[in-house]
Amino acid sequence: MEEKILNTLLEKIKYDLFHYHEKSGKEKIKYRIKRLLKPKDTPRIDPFFWPQALLTQTLEEAEQLEVLLLYYDKWYKAGVTIYHIDNIMNGYSLVYVYLKTGNIKYKKMMDKLCDYLCSYYKEYGNIMPYRGNHPTHIYADELGMIVPFLCRYGESFGVQEAVELGQKLLIDFLEKGMDETTGLPYHGYDVNTGVKYGIVGWGRAVGWLLLGMADSVEFMRDSREKEIIVIAFQQLVKNSFQYFKESGYFPWQLPAREGPVDTSATAMIAYAIVKGKRTAYLRCDCEMDELMGKTLPAGRLSMEEVLKRMEKALIQSYQEGQIMDCSGECEGFSQYPQVYGGYPWSNGPTLRFFLERKNDYH
Repeated sequence: MEEKILNTLLEKIKYDLFHYHEKSGKEKIKYRIKRLLKPKDTPRIDPFFWPQALLTQTLEEAEQLEVLLLYYDKWYKAGVTIYHIDNIMNGYSLVYVYLKTGNIKYKKMMDKLCDYLCSYYKEYGNIMPYRGNHPTHIYADELGMIVPFLCRYGESFGVQEAVELGQKLLIDFLEKGMDETTGLPYHGYDVNTGVKYGIVGWGRAVGWLLLGMADSVEFMRDSREKEIIVIAFQQLVKNSFQYFKESGYFPWQLPAREGPVDTSATAMIAYAIVKGKRTAYLRCDCEMDELMGKTLPAGRLSMEEVLKRMEKALIQSYQEGQIMDCSGECEGFSQYPQVYGGYPWSNGPTLRFFLERKNDYH
């Protein structure tokens, strides 16, 4: 792994943490006009939204405490405003910041996030809709955004109810949001009708779900619920590798093997695998070798070789300080713009994967 790539990715991530939400002069004028004419259809500019929150997790992995302090102090001064449950994702690395500093203000921020989430859950009848304007729709994305925080916060501060809520959210999706034929997730489902929405095996939905499990199980006590989640995690990794490309990438939609590759899906899945290996929740070599032999024309591959191919693929997509070949921001069920470039959701998970791999080597 070239240190130059790690360092330039890190600098890009640090910059985007504070500037990704900013708009240029013309874009700013257009945005203000749209906010005046169609305020409900024009999202607020939120400097603490999920792309930035995703980057905080990478910065924790890179031990960039001073950068995280600047970011969270800025949010604290702004009142820790919560526009959507996406903002809750910031809480995961807030636990790290508090444990490193012992500053009570960070604990108060986490308490506010947890209280908001629990109130939101009760407000909508003990479900967690991704958006209030669709109060029965559950998205795979939210599992990667909020469950790791719930479990880490709950385990760190003795709030078992938070861990149990995180477990319930995961298990509900595993029971109601998966495709029976492929074993891959739909993008989401309606809790009232049971209808599943979006496409089967959208790459980033697979990534969000695996991320939600990989970053949560280490904070769960041994229980039937934890066992269900661990087994589902192992099975989803296996199911996903039915669609792994010899090049080391996953497609933007896993079953669409002849479609564009997607570095965000590839990096999220890769990170989850390495995290699962490190925390011993994915017993790789004894279980995956056989699968690799069945699905890849190249024949039997160890999990280590698979990870090397994924690492090589992501490096191949590195250009000018970021990871390209990443699908653009999803706008809802079945709204997947076929636009590819470099985004926080490819840069962050890729560097997080690379850093976990460095730990593997040592």
